Amino acid sequence: MLQLNRRDRAAADRVALKSWLAAFVEDFAANEAVPATRFRLEMPREVTIEFDREHLRQVLWNLLRNAVRHAPPHDGGVRIVLNTYGDEVELSVIDDGPGVARSIQGQLFEPFFTTESKGTGLGLYLARELCAANQATLEYVDDMQSAHFRMLCREASAA
Repeated sequence: MLQLNRRDRAAADRVALKSWLAAFVEDFAANEAVPATRFRLEMPREVTIEFDREHLRQVLWNLLRNAVRHAPPHDGGVRIVLNTYGDEVELSVIDDGPGVARSIQGQLFEPFFTTESKGTGLGLYLARELCAANQATLEYVDDMQSAHFRMLCREASAA
């Protein structure tokens, strides 16, 4: 909850996503005791965004933790996909799990909504709020059988 207070004080920094994500996944895998081989990075080129690094870390930590929890434990079962369309950057976390039931998709980002007995229901809510503090959006995309969370933001200008 303390991070909600900090969301209005986002300290935007230029983040080169391709290199940042590779280091982030290594850190996540080591700290969560998950084999790094469970993750597959799909990033055709380096893309730079402006985002508070701590906010970005928290958003992706939450998304990867959820993906690892719901995906089968095989190599490449969690994909992190980076695409660009003009100056828009799309960063997706897609897992090979069963996806989110349509009946609860509308509640995913509500505070205190959880399907886990030990969950707080704040992870996705906080992730969306942190994205908003950085002029980005976070959404669930119901376009496949597995879970697909997509963060949309603008590519940083070259200046």
